[in-house]
Amino acid sequence: MHLINDLTMDHEEGICDWPSYDGSQPQTPDLSSSEDEESQVTNFETRSHLRPAGSALAFVPYANWEPERSYDSQLVIHWNMEWKISVKNRERAGESELNIVISPRKFWKHVLQSKVTAASTDKPWKKRDTKLVLSVTDRKTGKIQKRYPDNIDWLFIATQIREWSTFVKDGKKITVALTFYYDVADTDTTRSGRGGATANQLADLDARTIGRGRVACAKEAYSFAECRKRSSCTNGSDHCVDLDGKHLRVLPHHVGILVNHLQDGKSLKGYDDLPLEFRRLVLDDARQREERERKEQIRSRKRRRGSECSIQSLRLIQCPCAPTHGSASNAPSTPRMVFPTSPVIELDLRRDEAVREYKIWQKSQVSSDDQKQQYDKAEDLTLAHGYDLSVIVVNQERMHRFYTEHGVLDGVAWH
Repeated sequence: MHLINDLTMDHEEGICDWPSYDGSQPQTPDLSSSEDEESQVTNFETRSHLRPAGSALAFVPYANWEPERSYDSQLVIHWNMEWKISVKNRERAGESELNIVISPRKFWKHVLQSKVTAASTDKPWKKRDTKLVLSVTDRKTGKIQKRYPDNIDWLFIATQIREWSTFVKDGKKITVALTFYYDVADTDTTRSGRGGATANQLADLDARTIGRGRVACAKEAYSFAECRKRSSCTNGSDHCVDLDGKHLRVLPHHVGILVNHLQDGKSLKGYDDLPLEFRRLVLDDARQREERERKEQIRSRKRRRGSECSIQSLRLIQCPCAPTHGSASNAPSTPRMVFPTSPVIELDLRRDEAVREYKIWQKSQVSSDDQKQQYDKAEDLTLAHGYDLSVIVVNQERMHRFYTEHGVLDGVAWH
């Protein structure tokens, strides 16, 4: 049976290399004898050769694979691998493997298995299960998730990658993500060696075995990032770091990277010990913050220019002198209301903002607090009734009467 299993594993690459294979065949079933299983593999090979050629791509046979060679220009299956080891919900090891062109089983057997074994050797860990996530950067295609308590089904992975290989022609990326979950080993030997330790003591011992306690690491990380230039710091933060000649702010999610760095048993004595991920994230956040500030400055300049244009435009409008009012019975009737079909004044401001900006300018032209309060009152009346500067310009007499009837001074009403 072991011989036939090896034959099945070796045939997987060949099956996936045949251009006629479309991934629709079922997995090889368990057979009662080695003879039957070997026959099944042979029949499976024969059937695959008889299928019409499809549009799916093929893996590079392992015998022809050159690890240092670039296959970017060749029309073969390219896929990526993201793997990591997780112990007690914390990542302990992992890497990104890019532009793989051989079958998943061959990659596991000849490349990845040794890396996972090296990362877990001499560790007090016990394997629990493995999580698989298959995905492709196509918005209409959902990802596939599976859990394997024992061996990984590499044939299923290879079949699915081949079915998705048509996306590779369109520049899409296929990713196989594997998370190897481990538990902390808890054997009778370790328990008897611990004697009558309390639950807290056991937890502390586990923390020392796997890595330092998170609270202690957090204290050290915050102490390392504490700003040494508080008297001259312009970042408004108690925690900063000097990178690329700049004094940059350190935020809590940045410190979290340092805590993980320390818990993994790594040193943090100086800037040379800073993780690359920490450097990248701090610099990226600083650039994004500078870009937001730059855009806000541009918007502020536009608002100021719009306000100045509003003031200059309104000063060019010739308002008629205020009429002499007689008795209430002789007061002229209110003129009809005219609504402009297009804005009289073109400003880069919203209507209510333009009214507020114009009021601010009018108040700057007087020193009397009483008159300034009158302009505030005129602004409130304008906004409360939904008027704007365009309506005021084309209905000067009516708006003058409107303001004076609501208690605004005659001169302020005309302005």
